[in-house]
Amino acid sequence: MDGKMGVNAAPLNIAPVSIAQWRSQYETGDPLIDNQHQSIFSAINALNGAMIVGQGETLIKDTLDIVKDYTILHFESEEQFMLRHHYPYYDDHKSKHEAFRERIDRLIESSANDPHDLVVNLSHLLTHWFIHHIKEEDQKMINFCKGNLPQPSKSDLPLIASADEEVSAESMVLAQWNDRYETGYTLIDDQHKSLFHAINALHNAMLTGHAEDLLQRTLKTLQNYTTIHFETEEQFMLKTHYPDYEQHREKHQLLRQKVEGFLQNQHDQDAKKLTIAVSHFLTSWLITHIKLEDQKMINFLREERSMRLGSHV
Repeated sequence: MDGKMGVNAAPLNIAPVSIAQWRSQYETGDPLIDNQHQSIFSAINALNGAMIVGQGETLIKDTLDIVKDYTILHFESEEQFMLRHHYPYYDDHKSKHEAFRERIDRLIESSANDPHDLVVNLSHLLTHWFIHHIKEEDQKMINFCKGNLPQPSKSDLPLIASADEEVSAESMVLAQWNDRYETGYTLIDDQHKSLFHAINALHNAMLTGHAEDLLQRTLKTLQNYTTIHFETEEQFMLKTHYPDYEQHREKHQLLRQKVEGFLQNQHDQDAKKLTIAVSHFLTSWLITHIKLEDQKMINFLREERSMRLGSHV
């Protein structure tokens, strides 16, 4: 990991401001697509926050790659959705995706030597493009397709509910973000939220019978994004000389190994069962880790900050 500070780096105690605010008016009505959209919004905020707090340039570059990769994954999900429902404007919608991919590539290439400008420009491009695209193109697509949205088959039900239960809207949300999970550090919270939404997107793909289509790509994205998030937390801990750093880092390493194990076994297990195992494990681990380890770390950071500010009074 590159330890250099970013351009115009802010002190560690600065809380980044969210620039991509998710609103209910952006909801399309399809849980998979909505969770992917929300994950991208949170990732944009995390990317902007990484630049503001002066994370290493390598870490910012890796985060850029994750945002780009997850955007492509989301486009593939939408395009599969349109094809399944014989959406008449598929070619036009897909062409907008392709044009946007090209815009991202050109922006990254043109700003390769200026990470600060790249983060700012890409964050604003992603935010404004997605808001426009969701409110116009995605809403039009969902309005056409919502009359025959795919439902889980009866064979799916024993894995997610008893056979005589209906799959409720609540069951489409596996990892429910709660204010109790907030650490108070916007950068870390945005990364947590992005992981929550990505887990829900994977879970929704399973419920609608398309886990196999997205499992490998989503697992790889989760692996990369989890690594980025862990590096963020570990950098915070090192900068503040957190006394339980090694113990906290060991727990990160155990999860890295578990996710790598899922990736290695994905071809040997049924995609539906593996998706359930991955989703439930990540949800349980993430919630437990936030409520215990991360809160303990944040409490230390707050105390350390308070003492530092008090010494200057």
